[in-house]
Amino acid sequence: MATRPALVGRARGICTLRRLAGAGLLALLVMVPAPAQAAAAPARPFLWTITSPTATVHLLGSIHLATPDIYPLDPRVEAAFQAAGTLVLELPLDPATQVQVAARMATAGTYPPGDVIDLHLDRALLEALQQRLRKSGIAFPAVRSQRPWLVALMLLLGEMQRLGFRPELGVDLHLATRAQGQKRILGLETVDEQVAIFAGMSDALQQQMLQDSLGRLEEVGEQLRRTLALWRAGDAEGMYELLMGPMRAEFPDIYQRLVAERNRRMAAAIEGYLRGSGVTFVVVGSGHLGGPDGILPLLRARGYRPVQP
Repeated sequence: MATRPALVGRARGICTLRRLAGAGLLALLVMVPAPAQAAAAPARPFLWTITSPTATVHLLGSIHLATPDIYPLDPRVEAAFQAAGTLVLELPLDPATQVQVAARMATAGTYPPGDVIDLHLDRALLEALQQRLRKSGIAFPAVRSQRPWLVALMLLLGEMQRLGFRPELGVDLHLATRAQGQKRILGLETVDEQVAIFAGMSDALQQQMLQDSLGRLEEVGEQLRRTLALWRAGDAEGMYELLMGPMRAEFPDIYQRLVAERNRRMAAAIEGYLRGSGVTFVVVGSGHLGGPDGILPLLRARGYRPVQP
């Protein structure tokens, strides 16, 4: 069984995995196949500006793991970022907060002593997991103490990195690094809210998530390429249809936990900045902006008019 330091070390990657969920990329594990080709759209940044009588919020959809070719960012994004005095992320990405989230997620994703994943999976699912671990070069004892949701997330991260998508190139981390010492950096969510997203999953929901993920990992590369194309086109509705729509239809419980509930909290927090003063630059996962439960329609329902440059 893995030692506690080893678990915490592996869990540092969970901060990246949490950002994956925010981006909607976790939907790659729990989605039905999307249409074969996303509709083309004129190139616009994945950026919206919302104003009030006293404040301005620039809202950017992020890609949390990316490739070098997404940089430099669009000049309109750069101008909005430079104009802001405050950067707001889903969760602050300073080292102390990342270590705190990693340790808490490692604890939440690990069974208590004497319990192992074997006791929670049926034989067919356990065999499928072991087969995938062998293909990925991971020894089963290394994950045996982990809960199914954590195993699914770690497999996703490993596959994305194998395909060349790197967390250090993610848009939110890129901007957070640049903002250090230059801007105030805040979070839309708390550490407790981040951890609770997964810690409260039932055994049945975790097994559903793991089973579907094992069947979707081979599709991750194509879905990532389409995600980047939609991001470059600034297509929030297309991003929703690709990532969130299938999840909402096929896995409503996961959708409510990972998407709808968080969108409502984040929209309310953004409105708080609009009721204040100054210029704020907010970065959230791209999958959270569009669709019927997205942050943009939630803000419109509150009387605001997001404008895409």
